[in-house]
Amino acid sequence: MIRMKKMNKLLLIAISIVLLLTGCGGENNISKGDRPIIYTSIYPLYFLAYEIGKENIDLRIVVPAGSESHDYEPSIKQLKDIEKADIFIYIGAGLETWADRLLNSIISEEKALRASDLVELIQVDGAYDPHIWLDPLNMIKIGEGIKDRLILLDGKNKDDYNTNFEQLSARLKELDRSFMEGLKDKKRDTILVSHAAFAYMAKRYDFKQMSVAGISPEQEPSPKTIADIIDVAIDNDFKYIFLETLANPKTATVIAEEANLEVLILNPIEGLTEEEEKNGEDYISIMEENLVNLEKALVR
Repeated sequence: MIRMKKMNKLLLIAISIVLLLTGCGGENNISKGDRPIIYTSIYPLYFLAYEIGKENIDLRIVVPAGSESHDYEPSIKQLKDIEKADIFIYIGAGLETWADRLLNSIISEEKALRASDLVELIQVDGAYDPHIWLDPLNMIKIGEGIKDRLILLDGKNKDDYNTNFEQLSARLKELDRSFMEGLKDKKRDTILVSHAAFAYMAKRYDFKQMSVAGISPEQEPSPKTIADIIDVAIDNDFKYIFLETLANPKTATVIAEEANLEVLILNPIEGLTEEEEKNGEDYISIMEENLVNLEKALVR
């Protein structure tokens, strides 16, 4: 709590500095270039904006590859750059602790698009789960919101935005069908995961998640919680524990060793690793890899 208050204070100071350097952030600041400047907070939104906007937009991202989105804080330079955005797209629902505080200071609220307003949120242990992109149908809804905002901002490219969105929507629907088909004959209905990021995926495809940590991977479980999870895993003959790419593997590794579990990757796709970026991976290809491992744990 003390650390969070300190970080919030530092961010407010940074915002004040940026405002002094740039003037009032609430002014209408349409980009002067040929293409609108679109800022996204994290990778899933970047993926959607890229697929819909393509070469018609100047697309940028706040949280870089390899960074954990839950505790990321933008630099003063990033704050200054975000002020130039024609549209700032972020998740909300408590994921980017810094984003809501930028509205009407760094950037006007009219230029912001909060993706969590476009879908039905799920609560986990009394808090909203922000990982809304792990249901492909939510991605379609968010993508449509992005498409509509781009058309409103840049009507001359309306046909491109509509065409690109329809093509993307078809790919996401096909991904959804693959999950439905791949997981329809489940022998198990529960997976053990390193943190509770998969409520939307679990609801859509009819399984449950048992998590080591809470919605944020920084929420460390107590020794009793770890011991209880080990007992449940042994008593219910679990074979696997799912770990994610950007999380600390320490606790999950301990549980795996004590309960004789195999570690599999279930990627919440909050961001790409540098290796994934280098290999040309994207949201759909990583979701397809997730499906392979879910089939291994739930179907085979």
